[in-house]
Amino acid sequence: MKASEVAEGQGLSGEIGDRAVAVSSSGGVLTVLENICTHMGCQTGWELSAGYWECPCHGSRFNPDGSVLRGPATLPLTSLAFHIENDVIVLD
Repeated sequence: MKASEVAEGQGLSGEIGDRAVAVSSSGGVLTVLENICTHMGCQTGWELSAGYWECPCHGSRFNPDGSVLRGPATLPLTSLAFHIENDVIVLD
């Protein structure tokens, strides 16, 4: 996944290597999260009009940084360490 694909205020879900990821850009900060809801393990999707990650299984919502916005999840999405090489997001 390319860093330039993630526009300010937006999020994209996909895979980097064999990891499901949720990548967002907010306030000029790129965040890479493991895209597995901490409630029941479903993958989240970006709600463009609201600017958060939402789990389709039980409605948990997460801020762009992965913190819980609304349960039933009580734990944040896992943050992943990364770096960018020639515009490509690489997990550390």
